[in-house]
Amino acid sequence: MGISNTNMILFLSFFVTLSHMPTLFAASDDHQQEEGYKEQFNWRDIFTEEIRVQIKNSLEGGEAISVDCKSYDDNLGRHTLFPGQSFEWKFRSRFMGETRFFCKLSWREYFVRFDAWKRDETDCHNLCVYEATNDVIIAPDRYIQWTK
Repeated sequence: MGISNTNMILFLSFFVTLSHMPTLFAASDDHQQEEGYKEQFNWRDIFTEEIRVQIKNSLEGGEAISVDCKSYDDNLGRHTLFPGQSFEWKFRSRFMGETRFFCKLSWREYFVRFDAWKRDETDCHNLCVYEATNDVIIAPDRYIQWTK
């Protein structure tokens, strides 16, 4: 007993559709060329949301802050932010396992370390903004005190 013609056509149609999924979900080539990069399709993009984290310097008095953020997989490097400047990155959480970004901010003799994003613990959904003021870091779900 073999496969019927109808089942064979359905199977081939399904296979052809799967092979073209990256094309269906990709942005237009014109937009990608304007941005100067070509995004690669990744299957996890269908199952996970993009998350943006932003660190803002709102210190008074013209003070710069040093920002050093990393995850277990990525070191985002050290950045110096002058008042009014911000540092932002975006990522997709792991479909399985833990995704965590932690940061150290410092200025003068003050510093602070905190989790900028941790799955199931950070209450900021798709956009997490941390604003550094002279007194505290204003986080999405709390105030973080500077340590001397």
